[in-house]
Amino acid sequence: MEQNQFDLMEEPEQDLVYEGKPLPELKEYEKLLIAERNRKDYEKAVALVKAGCLKQTEVKGTYDFSKLERLETKKKYKGIYTLYRNVETMQLLFICPLVENNKGDDSAKQDVKPYGYDVVELELMDEQTFAEVMKAANNNLHPVIGKLYVTAWVVYFLFIAFTLVALIYQLIYYIDAGAGATAVLQALLSCSVNFLGLVISTPLVTLMKLKYDKNKNL
Repeated sequence: MEQNQFDLMEEPEQDLVYEGKPLPELKEYEKLLIAERNRKDYEKAVALVKAGCLKQTEVKGTYDFSKLERLETKKKYKGIYTLYRNVETMQLLFICPLVENNKGDDSAKQDVKPYGYDVVELELMDEQTFAEVMKAANNNLHPVIGKLYVTAWVVYFLFIAFTLVALIYQLIYYIDAGAGATAVLQALLSCSVNFLGLVISTPLVTLMKLKYDKNKNL
C-alpha cells in the first residue's frame, strides 16, 4: 500500500547564486515583501484549486525542480502540498512527494526517497482574468451558500423588527396599566428574551459576514 508521507523526506533545495557567488542577505523590508507575496500567491493557488482551474498529474521517478522556487508559507495545502512558482512563467504549482508507506518502521523514516510526485499545475492567468474567474466561481459554484447567507440576514433583521414592535407594544400596555415611570423598565424586562437573542445573534452574524467575505474574495 502506498501513501503520501510528506514528513518522511526532505524537499529538494537549491542554493541561489548570482554570477557564481551567493546572493546578498535580504533586508528586513525585502523579507516582509516576499512573505506578503508568498501569502497572496498561496491564497490565489488555493482559490484556483477550489475553482477547478488545475491540471493534476502523478509523475513517476524524478521531477525537474530546476526552474521552480519553493515558496515559504505558514502552512502546506492539505498539510502535504508545498507551493512552488516557476521562475520563468510565474505559474504556481502544488507538489507533494510520494513515498512508500513506512508506518511502524522508524528506521525507514531516514532519508526516504520519493518514488514520484503528485503535481498540481494551476492555470496561469493575469489578475483581471483571475478576478473574473473568482467572481464567476462565487456566483455559480456556491449558490446554496449565498442563499443561506442572504436568508440569515433577512431573519436577523426581521427579528430586530419583531423585537422593536414587541417593545413598543409592551410599553403602551404598561402605560395604559398605570405603571407610570416604571413602564419603560417593565417593557424592557418583558422583552428581555428578545434582547438576549439579539446579544447572541449579533456577533454570530458578524462572524458569518467576515467568513463569507473572506471566502468570496479568495
